[in-house]
Amino acid sequence: MPAPSVGGDSAALQSQPVIIVMACLAVLVPERFRAELRLRRRGLLRHGLSRNSWGLSEPMVQIRLGIAKFAMIRKDTETIGARIPSAEGESDSLSNSDENAVLDRLVRAEKLQLLYRQSFPAIFASLFTGVLICASLWSVQDHSRLLFWYGVLVFSAIARGVLFLGYWRASPEGEAILSWERPYFLTLLASSIIWGMGVLFILPPDSLLHQVIIFLFLVGMAGGALAVYSAHRAMTLATIGCILLPITVFFISQMALIPWLLVAGVGLFIVTVIKAGEVLSLALDRSFRLGHELEAARAAAEHKAHRDALTGLYNRRAFYELGKGMLAGRGKQMLAMIVSDLDHFKQVNDSWGHPAGDKVLQDVGQMYRSCLRNDDLCARLGGEEFGVLLLVDSLRQACSIAEDLRHCLENTRIDFDPEKLFVTASFGVATGNDDLDELFRNADAALYRAKTDGRNCVRFSHAVH
Repeated sequence: MPAPSVGGDSAALQSQPVIIVMACLAVLVPERFRAELRLRRRGLLRHGLSRNSWGLSEPMVQIRLGIAKFAMIRKDTETIGARIPSAEGESDSLSNSDENAVLDRLVRAEKLQLLYRQSFPAIFASLFTGVLICASLWSVQDHSRLLFWYGVLVFSAIARGVLFLGYWRASPEGEAILSWERPYFLTLLASSIIWGMGVLFILPPDSLLHQVIIFLFLVGMAGGALAVYSAHRAMTLATIGCILLPITVFFISQMALIPWLLVAGVGLFIVTVIKAGEVLSLALDRSFRLGHELEAARAAAEHKAHRDALTGLYNRRAFYELGKGMLAGRGKQMLAMIVSDLDHFKQVNDSWGHPAGDKVLQDVGQMYRSCLRNDDLCARLGGEEFGVLLLVDSLRQACSIAEDLRHCLENTRIDFDPEKLFVTASFGVATGNDDLDELFRNADAALYRAKTDGRNCVRFSHAVH
């Protein structure tokens, strides 16, 4: 017995999908999703990301995950030198709004990374479901229609597969992942439209049974989308809307009890599932956010533990810890230590006060950074004493670098309104490849000789290993 007809004559039913497609285009993507995209784009532009961060070229920043996921809180040596805290305790950390902006982008990047990791099998699930639908309709629908629709579905699957291969080949990390967000959304949206709008093209107009079968297939696709894309709630809602909205409108337009009851029951189910998905999405968001906040706190604590608060240089603890690494990885070069002590620094504090002394220490630390090489390790060892660890080819080269530092400091003017201060320093140099403590003792002995020889000079240790 043929399935009962629903909704008028055949010609009217065949024209309905076209009308429904046009009606659904205006509401295809949920307004909440469109609003979120607009807010995100404005937020990204306001916080420094270019439009290229939406997928057309390289992103502004690439953060190495596992080393410094929250790199804008953890400043490197050059950044600290450019922004030294004042005596009143000015913080060198970012403002709360900047921190939140960076955190939001990192959480979005991690969500997108999760989507790329877990949604690739969905491409094959979509193709397999398409085969089942074509098999179900093969006896009641024109074969050319089914093959055309399935060919478009295969094309979209290939496009998504190419996108995934490009992503895996690029292996982006940190905020660089955000450049892959737009192509991911566009390909997902296209695939969802092919499902939602495409079934109206292949839907048999005079068979309620097959219409119900297709509707249940689409409900299953929507449930799968909820499971796969739950990390990104906006994409989840957009995908479910694209899949279910067209056929739902089609069923409502039938003006028949059975399709209405079916839509009501499935609607209640989808609302319940979406609500549960919202809880899962919020839990994932909080988990990602907490992970980045903990990483940021760890990086900030590590930074504070290894830096001198006044000058931004490494402190004595970091000097020894990093120095042991330099000693172990020196290769064929020898390790040299330069220890310097500002001459008559107590007179600066006595004559102009401790704020002037702090300004001198800050400017001297900044001058050392600008005169040394990037691989050289510079630290404030305590008080007015500074230390430098560097790899050299000879003791003569180390002494030459120390002399350059002495000359540069001697000719540096330190502005402390209304005074112009000039300071000098004595330098002790030692080389050795055996023990860091012995190297420090030899450099300190050379510094003592520089002090006794009239200050503002360079002396080296004769104990060369």
